[in-house]
Amino acid sequence: MSIIKPRRWAPIGALVALAALGAACGGGDETKTVTAADYAFQDLPSEVDAGTTLKLENASTKELHEMVVFRIPDAERRSVEELVKLPEDQQEAIFGAGPPAMVLLAPPGGGEVIKAVGNGKLTEKGRYAVVCFIPVGADPAAYLQAGPDGPPPAGNSPPHVAQGMFGQITVK
Repeated sequence: MSIIKPRRWAPIGALVALAALGAACGGGDETKTVTAADYAFQDLPSEVDAGTTLKLENASTKELHEMVVFRIPDAERRSVEELVKLPEDQQEAIFGAGPPAMVLLAPPGGGEVIKAVGNGKLTEKGRYAVVCFIPVGADPAAYLQAGPDGPPPAGNSPPHVAQGMFGQITVK
């Protein structure tokens, strides 16, 4: 009788272990918080499951930040660091085929995040570039109130991406 008991419980134990493993892996229904700082993305995971949602928080007290996420074509082998250094027309050729996967804007001081494009969920497998194009020193209120003509001119201020605010994430 003692031999039968462990055999009956073994499948149940295996199911419990698999369920716990599935919960630990997230199954793609996780939310990952990325912090925008001056001028970097902190806690940007290098890899997530398809279905993971990215949430943006802004640690800055003065700078508006955005998280623009573009899917990188499968044939493209260059690093994101190389891609952000390309001339604008070459970047447009790589990323300009459609809208970004998401655009999240986070005002300084912890204001409400604006989901300008997408809902923060990454559903398609592949490699993604994560960038912030907000100009250094941009007026957050003026930038957020921009109408259909786009944001106010940046003058000679470089975008945050030029200061190193970019990263890469792979969706598996």
